Amino acid sequence: MLNYNGDLIDNKDFSISENNRAFKYGDAIFETVRVVNANVIFWEDHYFRLMASMRMLRMEIPLKFTLEFLEQEILKTIPNQLENNNLRVRFSIYRKDGGLYAPKTNEVDYLIEVSENTYQTKELYRIDLFKDFYNYSGLLSTIKTTNRMLNTLASIYMQENDLDNCVLLNEKKGIVEATNANIFVVKGTEIKTPALDRRVYKGSS
Repeated sequence: MLNYNGDLIDNKDFSISENNRAFKYGDAIFETVRVVNANVIFWEDHYFRLMASMRMLRMEIPLKFTLEFLEQEILKTIPNQLENNNLRVRFSIYRKDGGLYAPKTNEVDYLIEVSENTYQTKELYRIDLFKDFYNYSGLLSTIKTTNRMLNTLASIYMQENDLDNCVLLNEKKGIVEATNANIFVVKGTEIKTPALDRRVYKGSS
């Protein structure tokens, strides 16, 4: 089941037009959210990143897009038989159809997809640096758009080399993130993670 602009529809009944801007220009953003026992994990953080990204991309934010409204939209998309499961939810927002590079409108559509989270921890976890291409620093790199070609190429590299993940770098050879995950290093009582601006490697405690 999918949630398209508030309407629940069957997966097989969903389609996009040839003028869909997410498809033609990557003119879309998304958040991947974990839901456990009908609790949306870290939803406030995901929500504010979505709103900040929409503002930066000059998308029109509907008045109804409150924290509570979008959380309920996620929860109503979850089938009854999966309510108590560990779930993966993808929340996509994209500009409505029309236009070339210049859109006809800044109004948006949204799509919510729900699937079971099948990730399992492993005793032996193989990773490598992906050095073919870089995640260039700058404000646009902080927005999670649907243009994820770097992650796609790194994932192909993973498959070719029997790896579980790759570490992505910026043009300054600084650590940014993993192909499909964030990176945290625990040292004593300190937790370190790459800086949000992706320009330098900082620690936070």
